[in-house]
Amino acid sequence: MTLRLLKTASLIALVSLPVLLPAQTETSGKEDERLEALARTEGEWYTPKTKVSVGFRMLNSGGQVDFRNLGTVPSIRDIAPVSAGAATRVYDNGRVFNDTARANELAAGVQTSTPGGRYFVTSTAADGTAVVTQDLVSYTTGLTRDWETLTDRQFGRAGYASFNNYSATSEGGSASYKQGATSGVEFQISRDIGRGSRNFQWGVIAGITLNDINSKSAGTVTSSLNTHTDYYRYDVSNGQPTPSGVYVSINQYTELLDSNGVQINPFGVELAAPLSVTADPSLSTDTTVAGAINVNGRWQVKGSYFMFRLGPSLRTQITDRLGLTASVGLAGAYAGTRYSAYESFYNPDVGGELIATADPVSSTASKFIKGYFADLNLEWTANETLGLFGGVTAQQLSDYEQKLGDRSAKIDLGNAVGIRGGISIKF
Repeated sequence: MTLRLLKTASLIALVSLPVLLPAQTETSGKEDERLEALARTEGEWYTPKTKVSVGFRMLNSGGQVDFRNLGTVPSIRDIAPVSAGAATRVYDNGRVFNDTARANELAAGVQTSTPGGRYFVTSTAADGTAVVTQDLVSYTTGLTRDWETLTDRQFGRAGYASFNNYSATSEGGSASYKQGATSGVEFQISRDIGRGSRNFQWGVIAGITLNDINSKSAGTVTSSLNTHTDYYRYDVSNGQPTPSGVYVSINQYTELLDSNGVQINPFGVELAAPLSVTADPSLSTDTTVAGAINVNGRWQVKGSYFMFRLGPSLRTQITDRLGLTASVGLAGAYAGTRYSAYESFYNPDVGGELIATADPVSSTASKFIKGYFADLNLEWTANETLGLFGGVTAQQLSDYEQKLGDRSAKIDLGNAVGIRGGISIKF
């Protein structure tokens, strides 16, 4: 009985085998499809969410600089005060040199000439007699035989020679310059936070950019002319002619003749008028004439700024490889600049001679300024890691002021738009 049941069961199994095999094959295929779908889902779940990008940026403007209160040129002379006594003093239109006794009027270090008078230099002739070869002005304490003037106007006060120093004071002169296109570099990191669908996601970005600042201007501004005048008394009591015009005392000589009218020395008689070695302090004046001088100048602000950016971003996937990303947010910039200036005017007494600042004077400043930014980029993905991007950018930054002496420069980075591009790496 048992053997018969076993045979029956075996026969049923053999008959059913062709039916069970296709069913098993169909179940295995569905399981493979399910595993593939799960793999795809898992792949999407582990898509990189952090992206680092490095690239360039070009802006249509580097901002505008307004240079103000231009045209101040201080005196380039440092004149020793009267209290310093005998000293060499150099002015913009002349010189008063300190004086000492000459070697030919000294014996064993003692002056042999008569102060306030004249002395003679002699030589021995062939017959052994002494011959006068020079008739010179003696050294006198408090006076100098070595001085110069440049114009006839310096002898307007009888018995005195005047000497001037000049400077210029700003009357609010200004200039401005708007910098053109400027290029820079940038670094940015972004993080995906969430998604609304397979093709739409949002996140946050943070970045830093570097751009240059270079604004310069040149021109002429009208300034006030300041004149300091000192007066020195001259002495013509020994028969010297009254000095005038362009006067160089060491060149004031005439010929020396003997008793027969024969020339002994073409430069034998000194005609220099001794001048007091210090000015008369009671006569010194300081005057200012508005609008009397034109100051030529060159002004420049040069440096760079780092801009920090932080804000949200939105991304939409256009195709499997192309995406569009927009971001907007707050910006802050750390700017460092050097303000330099070179200003000059022509000496009113000497055509072509400049009275000028050091070449150039300068100051440095660093400021933190605030603003905003916005970007719109098209991104192309080469693979899961590497991509390229390009787009447009806009920014707005505030201004700051930098000083250079009495001058000032308003540096306004203002509004700028441009393009950006580079590579991105996801991880």
